Amino acid sequence: MHISSLSIRNFRNFYKSKFIFKKGINTILGENGSGKTNLFFALRVLIDDKLPRYIRFNESDFNRGLGKWAGHWIILSVTFDELDASEEAQVLAVQSSGDMEGSKKTGSYSVYFRPKYQFRKELYDYSQTAGKSVAGLQLFFDKLTIDDYETSYLCRGSGDFSDDTTYKKYVGDFDAVEFPNPDDKEELIFGTFLPREISVHNEVSCTFIKALRDVESDLRSYSTNPLINLLRGKEKTIEVSKQTDIIDSVNKLNDQISSLKEVKDVKDGIDKSIKEAVGTTYGPNIDVKSELPNDMEKLLQSLKLWVGDPDEEGYMGKIWELSLGGANMIYLSLKLLEYEKIRTDRIANFLLIEEPEAHIHTHIQKTLFDNVQTNKTQVIISTHSTHISSVSRISSVNILSRGNMQTLVYQPSNNLDDDYITRAERYLDAIRSNLLFAKGVVLVEGDAEQILIPQMFKKVFGISLDEIGISLVNIGSTGFKNVARLFHKDRIQKNCAILTDLDASIVNLPANEVDDSAYEKHCRASQISGAERKKELDKFCDKNDFLIPFYSKYTFEVDFLLNGNSHEYVQSLPEIFKQQAAIDSSKKKLEEKSVSIAGVEVLRLADKKGKGWLALVVADNLVYNTYIPEYILKAVAFASSHLNNASKAKTAKYRLRKISRSKNDSYYDVATKISFKDKEDQQVIDDYIANFPNDQFTKFLSFI
Repeated sequence: MHISSLSIRNFRNFYKSKFIFKKGINTILGENGSGKTNLFFALRVLIDDKLPRYIRFNESDFNRGLGKWAGHWIILSVTFDELDASEEAQVLAVQSSGDMEGSKKTGSYSVYFRPKYQFRKELYDYSQTAGKSVAGLQLFFDKLTIDDYETSYLCRGSGDFSDDTTYKKYVGDFDAVEFPNPDDKEELIFGTFLPREISVHNEVSCTFIKALRDVESDLRSYSTNPLINLLRGKEKTIEVSKQTDIIDSVNKLNDQISSLKEVKDVKDGIDKSIKEAVGTTYGPNIDVKSELPNDMEKLLQSLKLWVGDPDEEGYMGKIWELSLGGANMIYLSLKLLEYEKIRTDRIANFLLIEEPEAHIHTHIQKTLFDNVQTNKTQVIISTHSTHISSVSRISSVNILSRGNMQTLVYQPSNNLDDDYITRAERYLDAIRSNLLFAKGVVLVEGDAEQILIPQMFKKVFGISLDEIGISLVNIGSTGFKNVARLFHKDRIQKNCAILTDLDASIVNLPANEVDDSAYEKHCRASQISGAERKKELDKFCDKNDFLIPFYSKYTFEVDFLLNGNSHEYVQSLPEIFKQQAAIDSSKKKLEEKSVSIAGVEVLRLADKKGKGWLALVVADNLVYNTYIPEYILKAVAFASSHLNNASKAKTAKYRLRKISRSKNDSYYDVATKISFKDKEDQQVIDDYIANFPNDQFTKFLSFI
């Protein structure tokens, strides 16, 4: 079960707003003051048991755009999709015609803050009189106070009150002075009361992680520590013989501590003091004993989380030794693990995270929400960070925009087909980065490199550039110097690689340039410019240990093709041509070994559709054995000098899995015979290099 929509009417920033949510991770984007916190509060009113069961709203909770709030309703309504067959879930199910058998898949739960029945009845009666008027209506509202309002929680309602037509029909049309009869039973619209024995707040799990949350106390607490929940019940799976040995050891340790001379001296002193004070007749007997728990459940619950900084190998400390951001990151990860592994008794798990950028820096934000798997948990994140938005699927994004006394809500994927959304998401992911927080930087000159290189790296190595702290920045030209000069021993001491083209001619040029054709003149001019650019960049980067340029011989598209990647372009041809004859002709040229044929063809395709568009299409056809050109491998390797063994081992394991599943791979037989199970990271890396000496990843490691 997951939340598919949230409708908010007349609450704080929101006059008439509807949010659309997907399974997994959802992102709420908005500037400061756009209502992200109010959105979370509205959602928590419906599903979070940390808030009071019945909420009493105030005058200030009504949207200011209403002018006069009296008579209006505050309505918060959440819609659920994929309800399971459990009684707790089905009690929310919306009854729909045509679905008379089996469980219902869609449900709703709403809170209505509205005038009490008697006042609504008076409004209806007045609206039926011949002399009704807006001025007369105002006399009713003038006597209405917030104490005349009631809060009702209902389920199974189908009304969308973010829609003006629905609001006017079932709440009232204040301009036309028309109000419904409260005696009319509109259960299909408003819903019905929950059975007494069921409370939505108790049937779902909801954790709200607010901005700048200090989680140290939560991680120390018995009731809120997710580590304890993860450990709960594990004692039942421990072998009886091991439990007995551990408990015997604890009992012996208790006896040893209790029998220490220092402890006995303290006990005797206390006993003597009491006897002297009240006498031996009334003085109780005193002893001091060690009480380390000898129960397996309590022993497991006494375990504490120790952490170490990845930059300080070998040192482990207490959780409160970490930064606030580090503690929050661990808490968030534990909470996700708890929901995914433990909370099976709840019908749904929800994790609401307010502005994670407040306590988690750029690359951790992007990696965490790009990698996290949420099969049983729906995550909703609010942010004004472009770094989180860059890994957010636009189909799972709601954008808040401040308007005149209300917040407007937009869904950027509305009415777009899936293919376009996928490519748009990839493009957004490629263009956003933050070089100031990066551990290493790669500067590129165009859209094609910006789009394809991150996707290529992820597909081939199973790890993203963001995950290893690399920002790839599109300069949009060959003018690298203004950005590159930041990386210097006097400024940012981080490795920065420059990727650019030499633009060598892809056709043989005449000995005498006066004999050049128009195309040859173009090729010769590009080649001269490329040589001059190399000379300038080499001089610019000379004696700067943090800056190195890397060059393709021709252009990015040509070098990528000539590195054995004709498959990726050939597979993209149906997106470029409609006629089979054109596809066949282009395929034949792309598969030629001669650069004067294949190179000319791939540049023709790039000119036909645009380099950026072509890169988007080719990205769909990347595979694990796509070959990354050596100059790109070297550039990324230079920017990855900080790469730790855990990341290297993760890639090695990914490559092993991919190779062992492909019988056509030259390393298939080797891959199926080796295992990295239970091996330390360094051993995994060493074994990989030994068994796959010519593999791309082995070559990449040699360049670091």
